[in-house]
Amino acid sequence: MSKQETIDQLRELVSHDPFELNKAKIDEIQAAYKAAYDLTLKEQQSSFEPEPESEEEFEYQDTPEDREYRTLLQSYFEQKKAIEKAKAEELELNLKEKKDLISELDTLIKDEENIAKAYARFNAIKQKWNEIGPAPSASRRDLQAEYSRLIEQFYYNINIYRELQINDLKKNQELKLEIIEKIKLLKDEKSINQLDFLVHKYLDEWDEIGPTFKEEWEKIRNQFKESVNEIFERIREHRKSVRADHDENLTKKKEIIAKAFVVAAVEIGEMKMVQKATKQLIDLQKEWKHIGYSGRKHNDAIWKEFRAVCDDFFEKRAAYLKESNNKFAEIKEKKKALIEKAKAVYQDENVGEVANQLKHLQRQWKEAGRLLPQEEYRLFKEFRGYCDAFFNRKKEEAKQQEQNLKDNLHKKEELLVFFAKSLEGDIKSKGESLIEEWKQKWNVVGAVPEKFSSKVNSAFNAAVSKAYGELGISKADIAEKEFKNKLDNLSAKEDPESGLTDERRNLQKKIKESEVAVLMLEDKLGFFKYSDDTNPLKKDLLDRIEEAQKEVGKWRAKRKQIDLMIKDVKRKNVSVEEAVEENEES
Repeated sequence: MSKQETIDQLRELVSHDPFELNKAKIDEIQAAYKAAYDLTLKEQQSSFEPEPESEEEFEYQDTPEDREYRTLLQSYFEQKKAIEKAKAEELELNLKEKKDLISELDTLIKDEENIAKAYARFNAIKQKWNEIGPAPSASRRDLQAEYSRLIEQFYYNINIYRELQINDLKKNQELKLEIIEKIKLLKDEKSINQLDFLVHKYLDEWDEIGPTFKEEWEKIRNQFKESVNEIFERIREHRKSVRADHDENLTKKKEIIAKAFVVAAVEIGEMKMVQKATKQLIDLQKEWKHIGYSGRKHNDAIWKEFRAVCDDFFEKRAAYLKESNNKFAEIKEKKKALIEKAKAVYQDENVGEVANQLKHLQRQWKEAGRLLPQEEYRLFKEFRGYCDAFFNRKKEEAKQQEQNLKDNLHKKEELLVFFAKSLEGDIKSKGESLIEEWKQKWNVVGAVPEKFSSKVNSAFNAAVSKAYGELGISKADIAEKEFKNKLDNLSAKEDPESGLTDERRNLQKKIKESEVAVLMLEDKLGFFKYSDDTNPLKKDLLDRIEEAQKEVGKWRAKRKQIDLMIKDVKRKNVSVEEAVEENEES
């Protein structure tokens, strides 16, 4: 059954004239609506998509049917309450009238001597008693007991038509025994409410039956009392248990209200705090729903107290959210602008510059503030998409570059093996041209991983030195050629200026070390200031100084050679940049 169908049935029940209580029907409607409500709840839950790493919890969204249903249900129970109030007033009126009848019956028994007249009045009192209807349950038993006592007294005190009375007494005895059997059978009744209804019904039937034989009366009465007391004891125990449950439920609800006060009293400062407090209060509401009835005396009052605490918090929450919406609008515009900037640069080829820009945009994104979780997730997903696309491309390019370096290392290792073999057979016939071939092949291969660069270059230089040695070239010439070969290798790299600058730095260090060595040797000449140049020790010292100065000169010459190469590289770079600018302008 759909929500609308249950609402239509409930509306018909509420608007029926005259209004009638129908517990079975209202229970059926509530059960049907609960099933339709659970279906709506599942649909909302299935469509709910929380953000990653978000603390947001699902919250059921009321539908127009939910609000209409609650309004109609409230109308039903208000009409029910009005009927019950009128019934209670009727019971009080019945009580007063029955008390008046009891007083009248008592007077009749004591004062009336005319049997015919007394009997007629007695029947009139009984008839009116039966027409009045039930009295309040709290007074019903005592009232009925007094009425029954007076009825019995009337029959025993007025002796009319003895033979008719004997027949009546016999019949009454049979009827009373039947009622006793009916009451004994109530032990199998499961419903306490039904049990209470039936036992009072049988009590009323018992009182309507006239007297029985005096000699049998005490025995029958004791059987009746025993049976009735068993039933009332069972009802009392049940109600005692129910009251204990009500008291326990009341205690639990008071504890929930105390917790709700703490949550609702929190000073709202930021969205996380609002979300946390909202979740806590909703959890308390769910916990409240699982607690049972807390008794007629307290149930409505305790619920109103709890609802007031919740309403106070949600009013503060609504005011906060209204104020926050303006801030969220400003943050949203900032983040949309950041998304557009990321979209504009993420495909550029200048990887280093783009990486710096995107990282700067990411910092700005964090500094811009946060939106509500769903909106934040949607915008950040788009922003992160552009960032991820760039950094994934950068990662792939880095992987490819790393693979290229590894491939180059493998090629240079193969070249070293090839050089070693060609050295054995071709060096004598080809001479230095073979070494030049080696250099050309070596320089064609690109850079290798940084940690292997020094090792493979040293291996290549060692192979070249060995080749020069095979040709009988002096160590000095070999050193010069090795230096030239080293510079050629540096010039062949993708960034020759960086490599040449590092080499110049190393040479500058060697020059300083040699200059310091010369100064230290010149300081030692002070020991020979009174000796002529024929002194062997002084002559040896002068030779060492001259050799050190020549060493400094060689390092300086190499430094100058590197300076010229760096200058040439810079000139070529400027020419390339100018050509690019000309192309862009054209």
